Amino acid sequence: MGNNRLSGDVLNNQKLAYYISAAMNAPLFAILTFVPLIFTQKPGNTYALMGVTTLFGAILPLSSTYYLVRKGIIPDIYASDRTSRTEPFLWAMASYLMGVTVLLWLKAPFVVTALMACYFVNALIMLCITLNWKISIHAVGVTGPITALVFQLGAKMVPFFLLMLPVAWARIELKAHNIKQVLAGAVLSTILTWIQMVFSVNFLLPMI
Repeated sequence: MGNNRLSGDVLNNQKLAYYISAAMNAPLFAILTFVPLIFTQKPGNTYALMGVTTLFGAILPLSSTYYLVRKGIIPDIYASDRTSRTEPFLWAMASYLMGVTVLLWLKAPFVVTALMACYFVNALIMLCITLNWKISIHAVGVTGPITALVFQLGAKMVPFFLLMLPVAWARIELKAHNIKQVLAGAVLSTILTWIQMVFSVNFLLPMI
């Protein structure tokens, strides 16, 4: 009886961890970040920018991942096998780069273009790390966008970093990562994104 209850608790925990991982997947989280950034800037082409950021920040990266799964190139949508992550990264990076190009053409607010550029640069850095070590992309996908929100909207966005707690638990519960890999993804993404947002918004984009 006790063993059955224990087994049931483990299965329930893993199911919850799976749902959290799915809900906090980087492409889906990108939509929730770009939308408030765009609306706070009140551009004249709000809905066009929402479409562009959703397409290049979420739909294309997610679609390419599902395509790679169907072709058997990666084992699952999270590319759990570290050695299979190169191709998904390359597809995502191509999408982010196209997104930056279109946003520049549309003269999007600097903060919106800067965040799309952050996705590209962060993906490139994570790809380099992933060649040797399995850093948590979920942690990167949550803390990077939140850092951009804090940069633009201020300290009132800081509590959203607490979303990392269920994400960290879920990835560890599923044995997808250990605590070092989750912490590394969270800390590195936060630092990288803040530096890039400051540089891009205040120096780089005004010169383009």
